[in-house]
Amino acid sequence: MHPKVNKRASGSCRRERGDLDADRLSALPDVLLHHIMLFLKAWEVVRTCVLARRWRHLWTSVPCLDLRVREDDHGNTPEDFPEFVRLLFLHREASARLDTLRLRSSNVDGAHDEEDARLWIRNAINLGARVIHLVGHRRDWIRGSSLTQLEHASLVSSHLKILKLSYALLHGNILGQLSSYLPSLEELELKDCFISAREISSASLKILIMFKCDIFVNLSVAAPNLVLLRCISPITQAPSFQNMGSLVTGTIILYDYAFSDNFYKDFSKDELCETTDEDDDNPRYKTRHEFGVPPEGYGLGYSDDYNYGSDIDSDDDNKIEGGRNILQSLSNATSLELLADAGEVILNRELKSCPSFSNLKMLSLGEWCMDAEFNALIFFLQHSPNLERVFVELKLKFNTRKPLDSGVKPNGRSFACKHLWMVNIKCYKDDVRVHKLAHMFRANGVPDDKISVDLRGKKMTEFWWED
Repeated sequence: MHPKVNKRASGSCRRERGDLDADRLSALPDVLLHHIMLFLKAWEVVRTCVLARRWRHLWTSVPCLDLRVREDDHGNTPEDFPEFVRLLFLHREASARLDTLRLRSSNVDGAHDEEDARLWIRNAINLGARVIHLVGHRRDWIRGSSLTQLEHASLVSSHLKILKLSYALLHGNILGQLSSYLPSLEELELKDCFISAREISSASLKILIMFKCDIFVNLSVAAPNLVLLRCISPITQAPSFQNMGSLVTGTIILYDYAFSDNFYKDFSKDELCETTDEDDDNPRYKTRHEFGVPPEGYGLGYSDDYNYGSDIDSDDDNKIEGGRNILQSLSNATSLELLADAGEVILNRELKSCPSFSNLKMLSLGEWCMDAEFNALIFFLQHSPNLERVFVELKLKFNTRKPLDSGVKPNGRSFACKHLWMVNIKCYKDDVRVHKLAHMFRANGVPDDKISVDLRGKKMTEFWWED
């Protein structure tokens, strides 16, 4: 016989367990509860004050204020948003330091304007903010204007370490005087920005990330203490670089067609892959480089039918500006990723005046290094004596429809990489270049078991040995 259950007692027990669970959450230290609040918008953080007595004043000392209002937030935000933010800062605990401000420069429906945004930035800086993430609007970017126009007066801070800007208009000396008005800045991230400034200069900068920025002038980067550089798919022209002797990791992804006059004629801005302020929050954007670069390719687009037998030089090649010293500046790095389409101009041009890469241990190359003689690939192998890992990413569907010139004999191109213990080739099925690559590495002393091939998720290590 089953034991008789006292329903009243059972309900009481459930309430006690519920109270206990609530107490367990409320018993967490402030630092953990504040961490939970990191995932909430500012107006949602304030609403937690009704959860329990323990939560009543927690919002006044939260270290992160997320004031980004998206279109799908309509109806959930306070009716008078500027007044809400004013009171948010007014009632903030005086001794609580603000670590992070996330802000759209203006609201989707115009509820707050650029002047409001500047005021809130200054308030955050006065509270000791270390991180500011400022986002414009893509539709304003499409119209050629931007709601995120920074001024020196808005960004003067001795403690700001990380500045992230999306859909921003950057002109004048706003980036050239970082050392004077942001002397502690260590990380600068620019996404989809319009850049008409001629220089990015900072002695303190350690991380520079530029993703799909439209660069209108000859932009020079001077950051002698930079340790990480990611320059991904610049538009109109590539930046040039001065000495970066401290660099450890570099990623350069170029798409030559983005530098041509026809780029915006053939691709409307609506068709370009979009990044938003959601990138940092949405796991689906956490792909290559954490910037939404598709894992199956690189650049902004490519043709699977590139003709290796044709003359890749064209009149447009001489029109491609920028990118000066792009490889020279990377020569001290230990890890490099250089991806571009076949026939790419800037990397091939800069390779001619490039020194050795004595510290390089990891190298990843794309189609641009795969001309008929593998010249660029062999150059790196010959000038990187300490290389340990090589990744070659072939994304063209290059098969037996058009075999390589039978006179090509890469086996005879010698190099000495005594520390090389991994060669990984990623390609489509039946890419005949894989056979020649494998033979080249074998002829230079790389054992068979150190060479692997990835075919659309399938890994093979022996198919090329068959003659």
